[in-house]
Amino acid sequence: MIKFAYIKNNTLFFVLNHPGAKQEFDNNIQSIKSALKFHTPVECSHETITDIKAFVTHTPSLHKNTIAKPKKIIAYKERATGNFEILVHDEKLKELMLSIQKIIKEKNDT
Repeated sequence: MIKFAYIKNNTLFFVLNHPGAKQEFDNNIQSIKSALKFHTPVECSHETITDIKAFVTHTPSLHKNTIAKPKKIIAYKERATGNFEILVHDEKLKELMLSIQKIIKEKNDT
């Protein structure tokens, strides 16, 4: 649930994507601070971290490395038979409904 982290003004900021993650993070901030005192990562060795804060962002993340899984296409057998009465007086609308009825009957025959 951590989107990213950065250091600014000797404060390590964690950007989270869910309010529940922030609540859990706030409960563990002291553990993180004590762990950083014992072992500072190499990337942060030139920084002096005096505080740790977290906040939630609701902006969507656009990762180039994210691979989208193709959605499975579900096809259902046509249940319509095309046997319906067309009670329309407008000729254009009646033609349209007749063409739809014809398409349904053709697809139902296959």
